Amino acid sequence: MTDERRDDEILGRALSRAIETIDLNETPFERSRIATAPVRRSIFGVWQIATAAAAIALALAIGSWLTRSTVGQPGASASPSATSAPVASTAPAASAVPAPSVPTWVFFPRDGLPPVGAFVSGYPSSLTSRESSIDTRISALRRAGVGEVPTGATNPLASVAPIQGGSGRFGLSVRIQGDLATVEFDLSSGWGARGSAQSLALLQQLVYTITEEPGIRRALITETGKPNAVIDQLVVDKPLAREDVYGYSFRPALGKDSGISGGGDDSQSHVAAQLQEVAATYVRLAGRSTATGAKANLPSFSIWLEQSYDPNPGGGKYALNLLFQWNGGGTSGGASNTATYGSTPLRAITTNGTNVYRFELDDARPWRAYMPDPTQLVVEFGGDPRATSDRIAVSVPKAGDAVSAGQQLQLTGSARVFEANVSWRLVDSTGKSVATGHFNASLGSSAVWGTFDTRIALPSNVRGNVTLELFEASAKDGSPQGVVQIPLTVR
Repeated sequence: MTDERRDDEILGRALSRAIETIDLNETPFERSRIATAPVRRSIFGVWQIATAAAAIALALAIGSWLTRSTVGQPGASASPSATSAPVASTAPAASAVPAPSVPTWVFFPRDGLPPVGAFVSGYPSSLTSRESSIDTRISALRRAGVGEVPTGATNPLASVAPIQGGSGRFGLSVRIQGDLATVEFDLSSGWGARGSAQSLALLQQLVYTITEEPGIRRALITETGKPNAVIDQLVVDKPLAREDVYGYSFRPALGKDSGISGGGDDSQSHVAAQLQEVAATYVRLAGRSTATGAKANLPSFSIWLEQSYDPNPGGGKYALNLLFQWNGGGTSGGASNTATYGSTPLRAITTNGTNVYRFELDDARPWRAYMPDPTQLVVEFGGDPRATSDRIAVSVPKAGDAVSAGQQLQLTGSARVFEANVSWRLVDSTGKSVATGHFNASLGSSAVWGTFDTRIALPSNVRGNVTLELFEASAKDGSPQGVVQIPLTVR
């Protein structure tokens, strides 16, 4: 079982046990500030939770008006701010008591997946500026203990040798201009990374950790006395955002005009919102009548991705907005509710109490939406980059799975392709295509994605490492579009 799958299952089970299918409890906004102490740190201590393939599941019943409800799983989801961090002791050395370390939110890379966040013990510091806050994050990341590194992740920064007598620091110089942080490293013995995979992992870790500082979206990494930073053979010569290093082959467009809209039943008068479960990369919404408890069809909706204001409590770098058509006569009274999660990529869920929900995210990773039936809307974001394109997302099989020759292989996922036709081929280690075929998704040529759950026959004479490719064949010339490539082992 892959780390991504374990992340999804454990987070989903944990939150579903906590929330189950009861009506959502309100969480007053002022009690939901995520700049407080990391009450959810235990989640990451175990870290069978947390893609870039990855999933979130939430169920709610919506009709012509939505009740004032909010998710009830509060927790910490952002690093301590400059105003909330503990201040180091200033007592005389003879009687000084060691100051408590600062819980610091940093990121760790994973093989083939986007980085994941976790709290680690930082330096006692007053954090008097954003520059010192970034310095503290990087130094804390360098000193992170084995027990603080999430399961399935690595800490390549630990291989970088510090220069100040083993203090864990690197002679950092941090400068901030607008949304750009320039971090200069004064290294005594190089970066310590070897090979392209480790170099990219270190770069991901640095970019995500530096840009965790509120208001910072880009990081420029430099080295003292050099025109560019060089991590082994990887040359870093320009500012980088998280979306430059997260591993997906494309960035989703921002704005309501680039979102997804769908029709529904706008005649329902009274329904309630519920949270059933939350996993790591998908949000599941379902209808339920308040009067009878029965399921009700969902109303019309719009979904879009936009930049978020991360200095706000609960704010991520981006937010996925979900707006339902609202015909009811009720009102939320202007209430605003927030539930925070110590997880990646979901940082918080907010609602206006009626018909608008915002999912605060770490980055602008790909997303999609589909309806298994009229009472359910599934919104997915992220997933394994190898199994995710702009028109196809595969959840089964997982990259690295072992499969049996001559057997049926299950394929599960979603697609938005012409006439619902999904093509596939199996490519062996020499690049030769050893099997081909196609199947239909539930919808085609639609803003809302279709789904598929089918099986294909594996050749009986193929063994070893293969790659399963799914794609849309171009209506113009048959060329593959939106290709996903999932490595498998055939036994």
